[in-house]
Formats: sequence, structure tokens, C-alpha cells
Amino acid sequence: MNADDMKNRVRVELGARSYDVSIGALSPDAIADKLAAALDPKTTGVAVLVDANVAEKSARARDLVTALAARLPHVERLDLRPGEACKNLTEIEKSCEWLAAHAYDRRAAIVGIGGGAATDHAGFAAAVYLRGVPFALVPTTLLAMVDASVGGKTGVDLGAGKNLVGAFHQPRAVVADVGFLETLPERERVAGLAEVVKCGFIADAGLLDLLEQSGPALTVAQHEEIITRAVNVKADVVASDENESGRRAILNFGHTVGHALEAASGYGLLHGEAVALGMVAALDLGTALAVGPPALAARARNLLARLGLPIDYERRFDAQAQAGITVDKKRRGSTIRFVLVPTPGETQFMELSPADIASHLAGRAAAKA
Repeated sequence: MNADDMKNRVRVELGARSYDVSIGALSPDAIADKLAAALDPKTTGVAVLVDANVAEKSARARDLVTALAARLPHVERLDLRPGEACKNLTEIEKSCEWLAAHAYDRRAAIVGIGGGAATDHAGFAAAVYLRGVPFALVPTTLLAMVDASVGGKTGVDLGAGKNLVGAFHQPRAVVADVGFLETLPERERVAGLAEVVKCGFIADAGLLDLLEQSGPALTVAQHEEIITRAVNVKADVVASDENESGRRAILNFGHTVGHALEAASGYGLLHGEAVALGMVAALDLGTALAVGPPALAARARNLLARLGLPIDYERRFDAQAQAGITVDKKRRGSTIRFVLVPTPGETQFMELSPADIASHLAGRAAAKA
């Protein structure tokens, strides 16, 4: 199989910095061909940053590194701490020290392989090392394929909250090989469906219908379809608002409360699980504010539960989670630009104070107790 055999491509239109997101069941050679074509042909080297669990357990990932080494110069692999453990400034410093020790210069590039944490780490390292080097991504989880690897938002966590340090830095290419999903733990695959549901609520209502019909058991072809449709949603939004000065904020639907719950759990919740909880909370809040009907929140609960995602944010919305809302990245002075959904495919912004959000949701939690 060669790069031309890829079934689905989505173009992220950003003028001279436009790039393709390629989706399909691909061989390591096909992925390597695509990456080599996207990176500068005069590159002096490629640093491959890989989630350590992926490097250990996935022959696919190891074969990809070998395929890259056959096509590009000075290919070295660095294994990152698995999952969210790599998303902090200490680990970024380690990666940058490693890049310097291996003599990667400004004409070198980075390739990130792994889930959303690894792709965020690789992108942010590329943004800051030598004030910016090119990079490309190979997401290996459903969540990373439909969300984290697309759009150029890179970043790491602070103790105060999630993704509070970062940069906008667009990749040269993203290649989503659905073959990686075959060995993905079921909990992680299901967690990725939350971001697909999010795309359904904010822009592509047909995704909700598809998931309600299929449930969590998706075929390879269905995975390709939902990934392509979700990436189309994100690409369209990013093309219209690259640096999140306006419309791009709709991609944060479910994330204000979701990030707070995720951090309060000590990252025991997967990101997609936290987003599922945050979407239900946002729809309940919309009902309380007369923005959306109660039936919409009920539909979300039914769908997310059917997919195997948590919906019981009320019992998790403790004092720590309430405090976490105050450090949301979308806060502007004393208010947060909160994303509400009046009907599937439409969004509405409302300026709310963290105290107002916490009060509405804490009141619901108390009523459910």
C-alpha cells in the first residue's frame, strides 16, 4: 500500500501552512511515505517522540520508526512517559535536553507518535525547541485522531490545571492509522468517542444519529467515517479561527467542567470520560438558563451511557472540581466564555462567572444526593 491508497484526506486550510490529515488502514511504509513527503526534503534529522507504552506494545509503531529511518536522515527515538505523565514542563525540558544532546538543529523535525498527551508533548516541544521546528503527528488513540492531533494547539499541564502552558504550532501532516485502534484498550477507545459526540452536538448532528444507531461496536469503515467527519468539523473551525479568538471556542464544549473534573480526579479520569461528564453538565446548565430543552440533556445522557461513558458528574462535582473552574483558559477577567448548545449542530456563547457555573451545578448535585 502506498500513500496514494489512503481513502480519506481532510485539508486544514491555513494558507501557506495548510496540511493534510490522512485517515485509513495504513501500513508503516505508507505512513512513512506520507510523513517524508510532508517534511522538508532537506531536513537534517528527525526525532521521533513516542509514548513509551506504544513503543513497547505496538510492533506497528516500531516498524514505523524503522520505515522512517529508511527514508530520512538521523532518525532517533525518544520514549516519553506514558499518558498524562509526559504533559508537564519537567518532561518538556527533558525532551529538549535530549534533542540538544543529539545535535538536532533548526532544520530538523519532530514526529510524535501516541495518544493526545504524547502528541501535545511532541507539538509543544517542536514549538519551543530552537524557537520552533517542523513536526508531524501519528495519533494512535481515537481521541487523538479526532481531536488532539488536529488544529495546532499544543501544551502541557500545570499543578493549577490542564493545558495552562502551550503554543499554537501547526503540524506539517497528521496521519491517522485506524490499525492502531485494534490493540487500543476498550476503555481508551470508548473515551475517544466523547470527542466525536462533541462534534455532533456543535456542528454535525448526523454523527449523533450514527452513534445512536451503531453503539460502541464500530467497524473499521465506521471508524474511518466518524474520524473523517469529526476531523472535518475541526478543520473547518480551525480554518476560520486558528488562534481561538472567536468561533474556535465552540470546540471547548464540555471542556470547562470536564477539565476541572479531570484535574480533580488526579487524572484518574481519561480526558474523553471527563469531556462526557462536562457535556452533560453543560447541557444541564443550558436547561437551567433556558438555552436548551431538557430533552437535549436526556438525549446526551442516553447516548453517552450507551457508548459506555460516564454521565454522573453530580457526584464528582466536589469543592476541588468547583475550584478548578476558576482556572479555565477561557476565563476573561471575572467571567468564562461558556459554550452552550440550544440544539444539535448549533452553539451559543454566554459569559458566566465561575461562581455562577459552580452554583448551578452544585445545586443540581445537592438535589441528586
